[in-house]
Amino acid sequence: MSEHQVTRNQAYEACHPGDGKRRIRIIAVHGNRAEIETIGRGPALRRFILLNTLHASATTSTGRARRTGYRLVGLLGEPPERSPTT
Repeated sequence: MSEHQVTRNQAYEACHPGDGKRRIRIIAVHGNRAEIETIGRGPALRRFILLNTLHASATTSTGRARRTGYRLVGLLGEPPERSPTT
């Protein structure tokens, strides 16, 4: 089994059908955690999640659909710089 590599600017989608296909972007990786931000709905919210919740595909090694965590959907470009609020 190959190790899934988590890197900056990867986009992931929630595997659980009740999460409404929520998407996140990887901001940075720190040890066994990733700093992420939500994308696509409302303001971007930042938080940390464990790397073992991020998966390369929507299926398990036995071919069953994942119901937890996030599946990789692609690589995004660099986000635009945020302007400082005054």
